[in-house]
Amino acid sequence: MAQRPTIQKPTPLSAPVSRPGTDPIMGGGSDPVMGGVNIPQFTKEMQAEISPEAAPLWNFVSNHAPKIAAGVVSLVVVILAIAGWQWYVEKNLREAQGQLGRVISIQDAARRAGELEKFIAGAPSMLVTSSTLELATTAMELEDYAKAAACYEKVAAAEGDSPLGFSASMGQAQALMHAGKYAEARAIFEAVVLNAPANVKAAIHQQSAEAAEAAGDKAGAVASLEKAISSLAPTDQEGAAFFRARIALLQK
Repeated sequence: MAQRPTIQKPTPLSAPVSRPGTDPIMGGGSDPVMGGVNIPQFTKEMQAEISPEAAPLWNFVSNHAPKIAAGVVSLVVVILAIAGWQWYVEKNLREAQGQLGRVISIQDAARRAGELEKFIAGAPSMLVTSSTLELATTAMELEDYAKAAACYEKVAAAEGDSPLGFSASMGQAQALMHAGKYAEARAIFEAVVLNAPANVKAAIHQQSAEAAEAAGDKAGAVASLEKAISSLAPTDQEGAAFFRARIALLQK
């Protein structure tokens, strides 16, 4: 009768190995075991399987594993902190926008102006310009031209040569005209017109002429009107005739 073949129990890839006199379960001097795998032995086996070209990278990772892990954790912490800060900023901005909307809706202009000034004092930077323009408009409504001019000036300084800065400068000049500060208004008109779009240059020169005339400077008014004529399109004969008639009146 044929002898039955003997089936041998397979040998694990790496059996837990403990130093003599230690208990692999309780720890002590034993090598660390995770999921039945002896970690140091497993690392040695992995190193044996790695190609010589990849060995320096493996050695670097093995030697600096704690530092790499710490760096990854730090990066995650930074990302979470940035996300939390952005959420906080956006939340505050939404709340401030709602508060500004409520202030603007106040019907009484004097009360609205007071609330706007309080709001601007602690407003997020992204809302300072818009709320300052609202205060300037309210000040014009209250005929507080000095405050209106100051508000427009702040916006113009902050916005520079942008379209919003241009509009703010024009608002400042108009507020100064209402305040009777014609020479100051004309200086702004003369500065603004240099970078103004071609299709509005004539109108700005005309306003500069009106400021000069109001200040008693007829020669300055004539000079501004002549610049207005030069700024007109050649086909705008009607506009040129109007400015020439104004010049004739000033020269009498």
